[in-house]
Amino acid sequence: MHKDIRVLIVEDDPFARDLMSLLLTRDWRTRVVGEVTSKKGLADFVAQGDSKIDVVVLDTEIPGEPILPFELAAMTQQMSKSPVILYTATKAAIEPVGQLLKAGCGGYVLKSELLYALASAVADVQKGHCVITPGIRTVVEEASLPSGIRIMDGRKQWSAFTPREQEVIRLAMIFNLAIRDMADELVLSQGWVSEVVSTIYMKLGLREILTGEAALEDYFSDEAVLEHCREITKRGEAVEAGRKLRKAPWMSTLAFHLLTIPDVKIL
Repeated sequence: MHKDIRVLIVEDDPFARDLMSLLLTRDWRTRVVGEVTSKKGLADFVAQGDSKIDVVVLDTEIPGEPILPFELAAMTQQMSKSPVILYTATKAAIEPVGQLLKAGCGGYVLKSELLYALASAVADVQKGHCVITPGIRTVVEEASLPSGIRIMDGRKQWSAFTPREQEVIRLAMIFNLAIRDMADELVLSQGWVSEVVSTIYMKLGLREILTGEAALEDYFSDEAVLEHCREITKRGEAVEAGRKLRKAPWMSTLAFHLLTIPDVKIL
């Protein structure tokens, strides 16, 4: 099991914090080693002195405290290994861009544009890339950002699905609920939900991947994810495409990775 990228989440919104933690825990590359909600909480975490952090996911929108996020970012640099900062926001602002320029790498992303591709952004900034989302580019067009900046958009993978399918995707592949639990949540029959899940798998091209008609390398570039997905496809080789295959829990994991691949453009 990889989980090599150690992440600290600094976020005061409990819903956003829980979703980020879920996404990073579900992904094969990332491990959440701490969650803090305040300056004191971060100070206590830093004071422990025994936690190696690779990336800090840090919210820039703290009500009434415009400077505090950057004070928090500075505090994280007191750790034994200075982590890379991935700033998050709901609206673009110019201040975090200056922080990116100063650091030379890291990221600044809008949550609604990154959507569920958080782990991909974390993995890229950990590798030394500078990552933004499309809405950030409109704010920084005149800034001298580093060459090779990556513009990451996590929304395009979802455009092929109906609103109802997207609802099932969130429950089945993102939150990893069982068919029975999804049926209860949606007040629908288990049979109907199962058919929708099968349709989602079909649209994602899972059959072609499992039969070898499509190569995993055509979808994934991150070696940690590739290795995990290769293990999944090996398990599927001995299973005929049918009910048993669609119900296997590792199929949901493969679907999760396919759904959270962002569209990336290099400037």
